[in-house]
Amino acid sequence: MLKAVIFDMDGVIIDSEPLHARAAVIAMKNFGLELTLDYCYSFIGSTAKHMLEVTKDRYHLNATIEELMEANVAAKRHLVEAEGYPPIPYVYELMANLHDNGYLLAIASSSPYEDIMATATRLKLLPFLNRIVSGMQVQHPKPAPDVFLLAAEELGVSPDECVVIEDSCNGLLAARAAGMTRVAFFNPHSGAQDLSAADYVVEGFDEVDSSVLRYIYQHAHGESALIAETSSLIIRELSNRDLPALVRILQTPSVAKYVPDSKRTLAEWESFHSAYISNAYHFRGYGLWGVFDKNTGALIGRCGLEDCTDYTEDKDAFSFDAPEIGYLFDEAFRGRGYATQAVATVCEYAKNRLGLQHVYAVIAEDNIRSLKLAIRIGMEPCGVCKRDGQACVIYKKQLN
Repeated sequence: MLKAVIFDMDGVIIDSEPLHARAAVIAMKNFGLELTLDYCYSFIGSTAKHMLEVTKDRYHLNATIEELMEANVAAKRHLVEAEGYPPIPYVYELMANLHDNGYLLAIASSSPYEDIMATATRLKLLPFLNRIVSGMQVQHPKPAPDVFLLAAEELGVSPDECVVIEDSCNGLLAARAAGMTRVAFFNPHSGAQDLSAADYVVEGFDEVDSSVLRYIYQHAHGESALIAETSSLIIRELSNRDLPALVRILQTPSVAKYVPDSKRTLAEWESFHSAYISNAYHFRGYGLWGVFDKNTGALIGRCGLEDCTDYTEDKDAFSFDAPEIGYLFDEAFRGRGYATQAVATVCEYAKNRLGLQHVYAVIAEDNIRSLKLAIRIGMEPCGVCKRDGQACVIYKKQLN
């Protein structure tokens, strides 16, 4: 279960990496060494002391580490006073959202503790933070896991209950070594970072909130991700444990009439669904999800989004440029508003989480109940087609 989110600072909370690299270049000129920015970027995620130790050995500098550190700190201080550190957009809003949803928060950075505290104070992040941990407090810098393991220990959680947000290869490797779920923030100012150790990559925090991080965490741990909750329903990804109940619903005559995959046996479903989890839920980020009664936890239906082009016989009749909403419900739960509630919720998810402008529904022309539902949620007819020999009406819903 996700309990804590740990943030790196440089490049994640403040856009500091370009300034730090420039400071190192300026500082090393005092010792007759011309470093490149790319060289400095290769140490992003580690400590300045580690970079200077490697640099001293590689270029056989006569100066002491203390002298190199002093020059680096002076160059950095001059640049900070002249330019300051710009905050990463929406990081305040993300921390506030996570805090309000009950997650423990920490900053675990290679920077000195005083610098982290000054940044957190200036950006008004302290009310959200449970711990601040510096790489100076541990023996081994990133890519070793020490700083993240210490953060988890101080938060009172196990490493596998944490998500780490990092912008650097070294930081992601450290989080992986710690056994934590990893979200990479793609920061173009952090150099050409290898982000392949991440479970997920984001390009801006305006697209991230507690539900997104929970979704990433659940996928990373092989769990069925929660999609949405309403007053009476839970919509989540289907697991193999849900398949017996799904097969029972699909084999109901009133459902089977309109659902092509109702003829699959349980064994066929189990074989199909393992691939579906990977190809739909994890790769596309959507699919047909389970709808569960919130009070009993029982599966009562299915609702979600599917790419519909491949399932439409007369492809010349209509050109689909967005997914199709599909839904079905157990007979015992029809006529109670559940279908309307689920479809409306999926439409909101499609708009807010997937950024879709519109979605479609393909409904058999004799499926009066579904035709009425489409109209009730604001869909409009926009075409016709045939599916499995059945004449169908195509509906479209604008989401913006």
